Amino acid sequence: MKSMYRPPFGLALLGLLVVLLISLPVSAQMEPDRPTPPGEPDPVTVYTRVADAGTADDYDHDYIIVVDHSISRVMDTGVTYVDLYTVYKVLTENGVQAMSALDWHYDPRSSFVKVNEVNIIRNGERIPVSVDLVQDLPAPQSAIYWSDRIKNLQLPRLKVGDGIEVVAQRKGYNYALLDDAAGEASRMGNAAEDIRSVDDNKYIPPMAGHYFDIVVMQADVPMVEKKYELILPKDKFLQSQIYNAPAYMKTHYDAEHITYTWWAYDIPANPHEPRQPGEWDVSPKVVMTTAESWEQKSQWFFDVNKNQFEVTEDIKAQVNQILKDAGLNDKSDPMDKAKALNHWVAQNIRYSGQTMGEGEGFTLHPSDVLYEYRSGVCKDIASMSITFLRAAGLDTYPAMTMAGATIEDIPADQFNHCVVAWEKEPGQFVMLDPTWVPYNNDVWSKLETEQQYVIGHPDGVDHLGEIRYSPPAESPLYATNEATLSEDGTLSGTLYLKGSGALDSRLRRICYNSQKRALDDVFAGVFAHASEAVVVKDVEHRGLMDFSGDMWINIEYEIPGYAMMVDGGLEFTPMIANAVKDHAYLFRAGAVNWPEDRQNDVFLYYTQRLDLTETIKLPGGYELANDVNVEAVDETFASFEQDAKMDGRKLVLHSRTEVKRRQFPPSGYAGFTKAIDQLDDYAGSVVRVTKGGA
Repeated sequence: MKSMYRPPFGLALLGLLVVLLISLPVSAQMEPDRPTPPGEPDPVTVYTRVADAGTADDYDHDYIIVVDHSISRVMDTGVTYVDLYTVYKVLTENGVQAMSALDWHYDPRSSFVKVNEVNIIRNGERIPVSVDLVQDLPAPQSAIYWSDRIKNLQLPRLKVGDGIEVVAQRKGYNYALLDDAAGEASRMGNAAEDIRSVDDNKYIPPMAGHYFDIVVMQADVPMVEKKYELILPKDKFLQSQIYNAPAYMKTHYDAEHITYTWWAYDIPANPHEPRQPGEWDVSPKVVMTTAESWEQKSQWFFDVNKNQFEVTEDIKAQVNQILKDAGLNDKSDPMDKAKALNHWVAQNIRYSGQTMGEGEGFTLHPSDVLYEYRSGVCKDIASMSITFLRAAGLDTYPAMTMAGATIEDIPADQFNHCVVAWEKEPGQFVMLDPTWVPYNNDVWSKLETEQQYVIGHPDGVDHLGEIRYSPPAESPLYATNEATLSEDGTLSGTLYLKGSGALDSRLRRICYNSQKRALDDVFAGVFAHASEAVVVKDVEHRGLMDFSGDMWINIEYEIPGYAMMVDGGLEFTPMIANAVKDHAYLFRAGAVNWPEDRQNDVFLYYTQRLDLTETIKLPGGYELANDVNVEAVDETFASFEQDAKMDGRKLVLHSRTEVKRRQFPPSGYAGFTKAIDQLDDYAGSVVRVTKGGA
């Protein structure tokens, strides 16, 4: 990647001394036309930035970000005014198309955006684009309908090599990725003065007077320079930390403010690998907050929602009916009551978010409204479960988590999901998540293990909680094939699938996502990985809403000509292994074409055991004639083992593959893929049976 010149520290210090010397009253040094010493770079301008940023020969991308600067000025109330300065460079014709329009997303209930200036930088000139052409439009929305908007500006026809200079301002409390360019007069204003208005109290953040941000120092395209500047009142103290990669940082202060600055140079594009964690767990980031502790955050979340869980007469009657239908009463095990009520909420409150106006996004909807609408997002579905469990006499509270990502141990708002905490004993909590367990026998999805959370509690909880690790044995798929092999090569029998934990949910979803009359075709598609000649005769399964046990599916099938007649014997490959090993729902780790090398962690959401047993009744007199043996593997993050033996007239093939962590580092990648490769080798191994055996 091409870099712009930056003087070393020693040279910068020397420059400072020179400045001090020339400030002395020596008239010969005050002439306005001062020559530039040899080796000194020219002053940095937007033109030099664009010119020096490089070309398509330097990057494997269609455009790049030349500079991304921002300044966030925080008021005593917590309202934040942000100045943004961004310069892009178009590298290819595809980049011309990709950058043909600019977008600014915002939520009018909590933020405001103003586009001040847009210029095309071409041949050493600024070509202004009229910001009067900016369109303010409703943003596309799905499942969550909170009146978000998008500002859009169509640019004139661009050319390869063009720069695009954008000056904008924001206010509010949504994330801001934001400083001024050096070498020429800054085109950034002061948002705290330029866009301040009398009604800005509506932009006070949920924790009034506080500030937080998560600044991701990377993008989907390379960046030459990224800088973020935060200006706080001197009486606000900041907690911050840089994660995932190094960056520069400085702090300075004056009589009224403390200024923090983070910056980095020559930042490569976000990597994209199969099954990698989200960008917050991969990209360089700075997490910051003025909140003092998790205890303060815990008490705030309780206080802001404490009046939302009213148990109305209608809700109480519904709770009583649910418990009665489940055969439960006041003397029943509280866990059984929690399961019954949590499952009812999961299945009956659909995921569809409508705005409640002020407080939307962090305040849970009132229970009476939720019960009437029967819809909401995660926080509202959690709210309904909290109210139902309280109606049954269980002490429950709202909690915040980050689904699929890490919450760093800094009390910033690192949350994207709301769940339920049941205080079963003082200080001892059972976590429930109705949003993630529709068609799932758990009360907390196995896809959310090793996940941190903060409980909104009246006493305040002074630490991050974390869901315990779930071993592979808690999310197994048992696939059992009871079959008969005929002398003409026909394989017929029943395949029985049973899943617990994460695999209970996966099996239910296969059936839920298909019409019942289409299940024969669905499982014919599963068998097709072993043989397209399969005929599925019947499919039975546990009721999708029956949570009294783990999900099972029983498939009756026949595969004409599955075994080939070769030299007086029959040859075939292990049927179940071929059918399930590459199916995304049945074995997530096998559904990826894993490359040879790995840069980032692998993130699979859950551990798994894949246990495959085939018991095949052979034709009279036939026995196993070869050694079906694939070397066992037992690595840190995955393992594989198998065996084949005769049991009377029956051939028994068994294999077990385990994925032992839902997330693991690149150092464990080779061992993981070795185990997966062994499963593939086993699925491709030839089983030969002959009369009389070998």
